[in-house]
Amino acid sequence: MAIKVLSLFDGMSCGQIALDQLGIEVDTYYASEIDKYAIEITQKNFPETIQVGDITKLDPKDFADVDLIMGGSPCQGFSFAGKQLAFDDPRSALFFEFIRMLKAIKPKYFLLENVRMKKEFLDIISQQVSECYPEITFGIQPILINSSLVSAQNRQRYYWTNISNIKQPEERGIVLRDILENDVDNEFYHGKKSIEYMERSNDKWQQTGTRRADRYEQTADKKKSFTITENWHKGVPYNYFKETKPKQVGKLIEQVKVRKHQVDIPKLQTCILDHYAKCGKDKKKIAKELNDKYSTVEHYFRKLGSDFFSIPSEEHWPQLKKILGIETNKFDKQIMEFEFRDGVFETKQRVYSDEGKSPTLTHGSADKLIQVGIAADISGHDILKRVYSPEGKSPTLNTMGGGNREPKVAQENLTWRKLTPLECERLQTVPDNYTEGVSNTQRYKMLGNGWTVEVIKHILGDIK
Repeated sequence: MAIKVLSLFDGMSCGQIALDQLGIEVDTYYASEIDKYAIEITQKNFPETIQVGDITKLDPKDFADVDLIMGGSPCQGFSFAGKQLAFDDPRSALFFEFIRMLKAIKPKYFLLENVRMKKEFLDIISQQVSECYPEITFGIQPILINSSLVSAQNRQRYYWTNISNIKQPEERGIVLRDILENDVDNEFYHGKKSIEYMERSNDKWQQTGTRRADRYEQTADKKKSFTITENWHKGVPYNYFKETKPKQVGKLIEQVKVRKHQVDIPKLQTCILDHYAKCGKDKKKIAKELNDKYSTVEHYFRKLGSDFFSIPSEEHWPQLKKILGIETNKFDKQIMEFEFRDGVFETKQRVYSDEGKSPTLTHGSADKLIQVGIAADISGHDILKRVYSPEGKSPTLNTMGGGNREPKVAQENLTWRKLTPLECERLQTVPDNYTEGVSNTQRYKMLGNGWTVEVIKHILGDIK
């Protein structure tokens, strides 16, 4: 028997991909979406889709016979990476439009997806969806699933559904290397500048340029480890040593500067933002008083929970307190006290000879992001410069709206490149070239907003 589906905030219709791949026959698929590019891609792949427009203008009486409602309401107000205005954020308030439709229609099945968030927000969402199905005795609680179990992407999302007995998917051990293209256009290689500052000389790579950020020397002597300096404190290029059998030749031992105390980041952010709101100075003036670049200082004032927040430097903190009028000493030791330790962490720090094979990729590697360095040839915050090994996972895809926000993968020649739209499709387990037909900017955006199809298949697979 075919089902009727109403997909709210349908995007590029990842839910429809899941149903199609599961072989669940769909009689009618209504899609509520307002982004013209996402609609274009949906209609290209599923021309029978009935586009019904803005959710706020939908009448539930027109969809009384649907069997499944699904959607992922806009999440910026809930996310730990956002302002966390929660239901005061007009985008997150669209969640109540989902509830309005769900409560009025009460289909046999529903699925709601959203980001990781504070427990208080989770509880409100759980309460709201549970009230739509009061016959479910213990209410409806979310299940947290990381896409890394079924894809090469680290992406944690909550799912609410009345489909019973949903368990965690089995780990498939997929890493970035498994989804990379073989031949990639030059436009995705933004790391070529880094090789311009180095020249091969006998048994070592020696920098020949003058950029301060790139002043380092890396030895490729088969009997020695790399010499690690501050620019490579995150590690060495993932695949420099090619081997025929495992042959450890040393460890990457370096003195690293680490904080002696854990920084209470949420409370620090709250303190800074509260005093900033009262100080009467803008960020540019504060940067000038700190005698540093605006691009550095403005990260001290990022919204609560933002991934782009930076802890003020130990040099800036005392002066920043005076500028903002912060009197508490609570954060002084957390920010300003450091110690030096040997940066050796057993197997992760081993360096292997090019006369041997690579060591075995362990199960633990397949569920982690492995950062191997930073892209020294681009500007911006540290999080934008992170370069990852193909032997680990990709960071969570976002809308990637310019500014080098695409995930970056290390290359064998000490360069890096950003992931292609096709590779991002594979991270979301979307069919190859599904989003083809619009600009790369729009492809990245809709993929960042989309669902991991294999997770949705895992959940919807129990529909009878």
